[in-house]
Amino acid sequence: MYPNLFGIEGSSMAIMMGIGAIVAVLVTFLFLRKHGLDTRNKIIDYFIVVLATIFMGILFAMLFENIYEAIKHSINGEPQAWTWNKTFYGGLFGGVATFLLVYRFYYLRNNPPIIKEVLKIAPSAICFGHGIGRLGCFLNGCCYGLETESPLGMYFPGHDHKVFPTQLYEMVFLLILATILLVLAFKEITVYTMPIYLLSYGIFRFLIEFIRGDERGQLQGLSPSQYWCISLVIASIVLYIIYKKVIFPKEEEPANEI
Repeated sequence: MYPNLFGIEGSSMAIMMGIGAIVAVLVTFLFLRKHGLDTRNKIIDYFIVVLATIFMGILFAMLFENIYEAIKHSINGEPQAWTWNKTFYGGLFGGVATFLLVYRFYYLRNNPPIIKEVLKIAPSAICFGHGIGRLGCFLNGCCYGLETESPLGMYFPGHDHKVFPTQLYEMVFLLILATILLVLAFKEITVYTMPIYLLSYGIFRFLIEFIRGDERGQLQGLSPSQYWCISLVIASIVLYIIYKKVIFPKEEEPANEI
């Protein structure tokens, strides 16, 4: 593939992740500008929260990947060296935890809450960032699929046979989902964008894992990511109930009663 963009070794992944992060932040900013992020101080404080979220998300993405590698190498009895590769679930969980902590203990000290608005637009932003990041995986030549003779296959470095370009499949899915979630948020069609995201991505990722070819270890026939997918689907159901009963209860009331 093309791991070295602009003559910089190993730059493709970092560049695509950077573009993805910029797009995600821009999408969130444009939405929040209409829903409470309307002063300079609020914007500065929110961007501090965002920067902390991105930094810790990247850190946790690397930590999770190294945990995966440690488990795989211990099973095979092989030594493991630190890898700078990243896994999406580590970034997601670490980023969300960091956002909630910094938002709670920093942003809310001087600003009114905007968490409801963030919950509406965050799924779209995550999908845009993740989808563009998957293009980085493709350029880097990682996260590929199983060998295939299908016309949908492509040749990757180090492979004598074509493989499924699962990174491109996931990129297309995520960008389409991101666009749908963006419309749902901006048009105020529904507040349930986060449950929709968790359910949709959980199901898609669970299925595409069956044609992923980069071995990361298995337990009872399922990859680590598939167990996380099951957790996402369960979380989407739980979160839908929480949205309906706690966070957005008035959204369910008839218009003449609001």
